This record gives sequence, structure tokens and C-alpha cells, in this order.
Amino acid sequence: MHHENIERIWHLLARKTAGEITGEEAKELDIILQQHPHASFIQDLLIHDWSDKNKSFSSEETATLLAKHKRRLAAAMDQSIDDEKPLSPKNVPFPARVKSIKTIRYWMAAAGVLTMLILGLRWWLKPAEEQHSIAMERLETKSGSRSEILLPDGTKVWLNAGSSLDYPRQFTGNTRNVQLIGEAYFDVVKDAHKPFLVHTRAFTVKVIGTIFNIRAYADEDSAVTSLIQGAVEVQLGKSGNNVVKMKPNEKLTVAMPERPDTDDNSTPAENQDNIEKIYVKRGTLTTMKDSTIVETAWTENKLAFKNTSFEKIAVLLGKWFGTDIRFKNEDKKQINLTGTFQRESLDEVLHALQLTGTQFKYEKDNAGVIWIE
Repeated sequence: MHHENIERIWHLLARKTAGEITGEEAKELDIILQQHPHASFIQDLLIHDWSDKNKSFSSEETATLLAKHKRRLAAAMDQSIDDEKPLSPKNVPFPARVKSIKTIRYWMAAAGVLTMLILGLRWWLKPAEEQHSIAMERLETKSGSRSEILLPDGTKVWLNAGSSLDYPRQFTGNTRNVQLIGEAYFDVVKDAHKPFLVHTRAFTVKVIGTIFNIRAYADEDSAVTSLIQGAVEVQLGKSGNNVVKMKPNEKLTVAMPERPDTDDNSTPAENQDNIEKIYVKRGTLTTMKDSTIVETAWTENKLAFKNTSFEKIAVLLGKWFGTDIRFKNEDKKQINLTGTFQRESLDEVLHALQLTGTQFKYEKDNAGVIWIE
């Protein structure tokens, strides 16, 4: 709509609200509204019966509030007349006083229309996709299973066991946002004008186009971003004011304040308000002798770990095979182990770990829980 039409609608609606519109002006307003049907939204705002849905008023309260409102308007009008013409009512010609009152009514109505017009245009001029709630989809994987998905922008995502990914049916606005719980491997389509953001419980990863892995399970005390190719920004904390830039072959481990990582190599990062502390540890990707990258081995259907505690391995095995592994002997949790497996069963993995010289036994109870002792 042209600027002149917007001003004309504002003028005509103001006159209509003030009760000053002529027959010809009313016809003109109807024609403009027919030509621009979206502008009818503004008129609807003016004639809508607004009420507070969260509070009900009795008829007596409504009458009292209405009378109070009328007195306030009358006082404002009288004050405006006195300010404009500092003369006593006896010295003011009656027609002039009526004209002043009509003028005040017009501008009061005009002010109301202008407010509604601004609010209406903010809605009216929004892109269509922003006027409706964004339709979301969710991909979930159970323990022991993995999935692959192609997002609306062409980005490829591999979702590991026991994970979920929330994403929109269509990416709108200036960013591409997804929500991750668990572990996923992303191959993001490059779009310099629409950064891709992955939100997790521990951080948000912002990228333009790159390949990276995120592990952020809700039941684990830390989350890890592993960068394979390109560059990413990891935004830490609720405010996202702390930003860590990563390069290829790097990983960033983040431990939240509830269960801070006490590793000597961990560094506390604080936001601008100096309220929350987030413990971060920067390192390089872990590579096995056969060149397998531990952090992304799962995308090749490989289970790999290097110098990792048995406690963490039990968590990996539990998600990988969809079972519950617990310890009867707490001392066994601290044993560090290394291994790469691809097609082996859980029994074969545990037996292979025993052959490394590690002294432990395991058994399965009637409920299917595997106990390490």
C-alpha cells in the first residue's frame, strides 16, 4: 500500500471514530478498504469490544469505571480548551467552544487510530510466515538405534541412539534453528545470510556451513562439540555472551555448574553479570591407530573409546546396545580401557575387554540388567 493511502485511511478512520465523517468520506473509506482488505484489520481493532479476560467486573464496577473514564476525558477536554483560550466561558462565543470540542474529539480519536494503525501495520506488514506459529517436527531414536534425516535446507543429520532433534518444517527468518538432546552429526548446507544454530542444554553452536558432531545427553554431566570441517562458534551460558571459536580437529567439552568438571585443564568462563560459571575444556579429536576418530566413529557404525573410564564406557555400551549396565564393585568404574568395535555383540565386547587383562566379571539378572563386579 502506498504511503498516501495509509495516511488517508488514518484520516478517515479518525473522522469516523470522532463521529465527524461525511457520507462521501464514508464511501471513500469503504472503497479503500475494499481495495486493501488487509487494512480492515485496523478498523476491526477500533470497533472490537476489548475486555480483560483475566478479570471479570460486575455491572456496578463497570458503571463506576465508565463514569470515572468520562470524568477524566471531560477534565482533559476542559483543560485543553482553557490552555488554548485563557478566557472565561462567558467571553468565549458558543460556536467557537463547540468547534474546539469537536477539534479535541477529532485529535483524541486520531491519536487512538494512529496507535491502532501502528500496531496493525506491524502485524500486517510482517512476512506471512511470521504471522503463524512455526510448525515443528521431531525425530527420535531409541537406545540401540540410529537415524539419518535431510532437513528442509538440505542439511544432513545423523542422530545417535537415545537422541531427539526438533526442527521446523520450513526454515524462516534470519536463522536456521534446531534443538538437540543427545548426539548428532551435522553436515550443514552453507548459507552466509542464514546461520545454522544447534541449541542444547549446555550451549548453542552457530555455524554457516560445516561438518561437526555434538554430544549433549541429558543424563551426562558434560557436553562435547567436535569440529571436523569448517568453523563454528560455541555460545556458552543462558545469555550466550561467552563465545568460543573452534577450528577443525578441535573439540570443546563443557560441564555445567550443577556438576562442574574439576579437571585441572578446565577453565571457568563467566558471563558479563558474573553470575554463572561454565567449565570448558578445549582439546583435539581423539584418533585410534586405524585412523578412526573416536568422537565420530558412531557415524560409521563403530564403537570406539581410548583410555576411557569403564564407567563412561558402560554408558556408551548401554546406549549402543539398548541395555542397562551397572556396577556392583565401584572400584571397577575407574579402570581405563581402549577398544574399537563394529559388528560385535555386547557379550563379545565385554569378553574382549576381559582379554585385555582387566580383572572383572559380569552377569545379567532376571530384569536384563548387566552387573559388573
